Amino acid sequence: MKGRLTRATIGDLAFSKGAFSLPIRASGIFSQTRLTLGILLQCTSVRDISGSAALPGDIFLVPPKFDHHNVYGGPASFAAMTIDSIELTMLFAGESVLSDPGYWSRRQRCRSLNPRAALAIEPRLRAVFALLAKQQPLSDRATNYLRRAIVEGFAAPLATITGHNEASTASSPIKIVKEIEAYVDARRDRPIHISELCSFVNVSRRTLHRCFEDVVGIGPSAFLRHKRLCSVHSELRRLDPQTTRVTQIATEFGFIELSRFARQYRLLFGEYPHETLHR
Repeated sequence: MKGRLTRATIGDLAFSKGAFSLPIRASGIFSQTRLTLGILLQCTSVRDISGSAALPGDIFLVPPKFDHHNVYGGPASFAAMTIDSIELTMLFAGESVLSDPGYWSRRQRCRSLNPRAALAIEPRLRAVFALLAKQQPLSDRATNYLRRAIVEGFAAPLATITGHNEASTASSPIKIVKEIEAYVDARRDRPIHISELCSFVNVSRRTLHRCFEDVVGIGPSAFLRHKRLCSVHSELRRLDPQTTRVTQIATEFGFIELSRFARQYRLLFGEYPHETLHR
């Protein structure tokens, strides 16, 4: 048997990515107190406790004290996190189903309408592990954003399963977008995650995306990325190039994959971040 396991914690949030090389049967209780949410990344064949076949991108919810039982027919890889289920109900306050504590109290296997959205957790975790391995001190604002990004990567694909039951909102799209613009502008000194906006205006991710597409012509993720890039640009122009590192400022505003950040920055401002810093 060959395998690997990478595990990290941010506060009380524990998350991991692992792989093994031979068929195995896995069973037991993950946690006595916290919900475990796992994503199957790769496997030739796997059957869960019900005996039905699972596919890459499937999401497993195992409440505290619940047993799990999976039979893997060959090499496999997975990602998992343990979290307080109450945090998830708050994170998904705008979703009629996912905001119900009862949803997170049932052991279940879910299949997203877009499995690639669930599988996107793998490169995200890879980038997070690389960042944490540098042991670079992070501010509270950067740590909070990073934590939200990890939880969102694991749990947000579930919204595509329950989206047809999303709660409606009485506010107009224009009003929602204006409220969000004012909220983000008032907090331009730190990165804002999309989950924070959904909680602020109490709407689902689907509703928020529709509002931005209708009013602004871009999605909320692109809107927030633009704002964060502008914040980085302002910081780089303000700070002393002798004592400032571009990677530090980028990380402070939620950019984990630095090569992608540099491309996005150059596309928006016509120069690389280090050029702005030394100009």
